[in-house]
Amino acid sequence: MIVTTETMKKCEEKSTFSSEDLMEEVAFKLAIEIKKKHDINTSICIVCGQGNNGGDGFACARILLGEGYNVFVLPIESKQKTSESQKNRDLLNKKNIVTFSKVQEKSFDIIIDAIYGFGFKGSIQDKIRPIMKWINESKSIVYSIDINSGAEADSGKYDRDAIKSTITFALGYLKPIHCLRKDHFLFEQVLCIPLRIPSPKKSDCIEMDEDKFIEGLPKVREDGYKGQLGKALLIGGCTGMIGALALNILGAKASGSTYLHVACEEVIYPVLATREITPVFHPFTNDTVTSVIRPLIPEVNAIGFGSGATYLETKRKIQELVLQQSCTPVILDAEAIRLLIGNLYILKLIQTPVVLTPHLKEFADLIGLPIEVIKADKIKIAQEFAKEYHVILVLKGPCTLVVSPFGEYYINQTGNASLARAGSGDLLMGLITGFISQKKDIITSVVMAVWLHGKAADLAILKHPVITMQPEYLIEAIEEFYLSKKR
Repeated sequence: MIVTTETMKKCEEKSTFSSEDLMEEVAFKLAIEIKKKHDINTSICIVCGQGNNGGDGFACARILLGEGYNVFVLPIESKQKTSESQKNRDLLNKKNIVTFSKVQEKSFDIIIDAIYGFGFKGSIQDKIRPIMKWINESKSIVYSIDINSGAEADSGKYDRDAIKSTITFALGYLKPIHCLRKDHFLFEQVLCIPLRIPSPKKSDCIEMDEDKFIEGLPKVREDGYKGQLGKALLIGGCTGMIGALALNILGAKASGSTYLHVACEEVIYPVLATREITPVFHPFTNDTVTSVIRPLIPEVNAIGFGSGATYLETKRKIQELVLQQSCTPVILDAEAIRLLIGNLYILKLIQTPVVLTPHLKEFADLIGLPIEVIKADKIKIAQEFAKEYHVILVLKGPCTLVVSPFGEYYINQTGNASLARAGSGDLLMGLITGFISQKKDIITSVVMAVWLHGKAADLAILKHPVITMQPEYLIEAIEEFYLSKKR
């Protein structure tokens, strides 16, 4: 489970164990992990802050010293802020407590970061920065307790000198920062250490894995028919950008969608119809676009628009028609998102659910903020946008973020660098539209599509090089995945 700082605090407050007991449990389990990985001859430096994270470090030092390990402890301050932390500090022999000038004279096999816990916000104190730079510049194996010091647990923000670790030991539950590794690369691996604290009844962090995905797939009945699993409508493409709509179609078909309508310009229809023979095509001209698309809107369960529509002369007319007439979810991608720049107020007037699928640059252009500002506080900015405009936001990137209008969010853990190429987002657009057309739960459908898109990439690189990855390989991977699950 993924929890925020506030939820974690509530879990600890409900625990029947005291803070001192929990600190002892954390220290004991951390010591076990150290002993699993390193023998008694290992030299260890534990850097301890003033709070309970530092207390965990002091307690862990005491246990390891009792086991015969060579441990030195570097406290950040002369006194601790909490009684539990101070008690564990006082239990250590003073000969094992060293100053920063002393540790700089030594080399250590391991440095354990116990400086800041999950309550850290803002920036590193100036007097602590040299110590953190020393840790990052060392050649030691670095372990962080719960959160890499200098990083915020909930937002993903981190200071330029935040600790970079080999392993971060998440305490109790994963926090959002742990799921954003591909955004910050502060650790190579995260390991969750279970604690005896109550599980939260609810978390704003949506989770998805293989079991949840398979469970969420619509069941295909033996007496099913072609329209039973929903009907989807894809609109887009233009001369020179036919491929985007073709990839939409591939994605929708890979979702399991059984009845697919495709509306496109007459001029590109022959090319698409030659490539794809199962969709029902609805070619239009500038003069017939409204009369062609309007009757389709009430007949379908989801509408996707925008992929490859850059040079489509009727794109604005189509967007207005779809948003005004539809009572089913509308997914807007690429050019459809660019049409909203300067016109975001339109989203507040729409009655139907809307899903936006921008990558970071498109989102930055849409809301008028620099990319670096968004990166520094991605979750919060995305939540505020989704709430204000009442949309589901799919913010594509290394850790694609799905945010609902109600504050719930999903941080995708599947996928790899092979998706960073043209066409990847078009395929995802088709998957999202296809899944939504089959299910009533829109947010779950979107999350499933994002998860499967990344999962396909993870499977595809087992057979194909990242550098030559093609969208067709992702489709093959999805089919193989379904076969392995007998779906």
